[in-house]
Amino acid sequence: MDILAFLKQALLGSLEQVWIMAVIIFPLMLILEIAKDLNILDKLGAILYPLLKLFNISNHGGIPLMAGLVFGINYGAGVIIDAAKSGALDAREVYLVNIFLVVCHSIFEDTALFMVYGANGALIVLSRLIMAIVITYLFSRWKRLTVVTATTNSSTQY
Repeated sequence: MDILAFLKQALLGSLEQVWIMAVIIFPLMLILEIAKDLNILDKLGAILYPLLKLFNISNHGGIPLMAGLVFGINYGAGVIIDAAKSGALDAREVYLVNIFLVVCHSIFEDTALFMVYGANGALIVLSRLIMAIVITYLFSRWKRLTVVTATTNSSTQY
């Protein structure tokens, strides 16, 4: 086995994958940053109010949930942390938003990346949304949901 040929092929394959991701992610991030600056996320967050009602989450959960859906888990986490620190969301609401986003985050970016490889985008989006709704709904109705808060190292039972 020629190690140099292997390394060359590995490097070229890796660069090709990075290029494919960059072509998809960079334009999306640019569009999303513009949307953030124009407060479009606030307006889109209003679309989620019926869903938030289903989970017994206040209207303040719309923006963090929308940020995680659109921007991804990293940016969404920053918005969730800000909402929690400001008191807009309580520990239970933060927990439920996080559960939803674990299953269904970065819906545009992830779907676009999988579609490059031939996946069915509608099937990906629908299955992730349905699973996120079902799982979050079940957790929102769980009578003994215990949330551990990091700041006080104590548990709060809802």
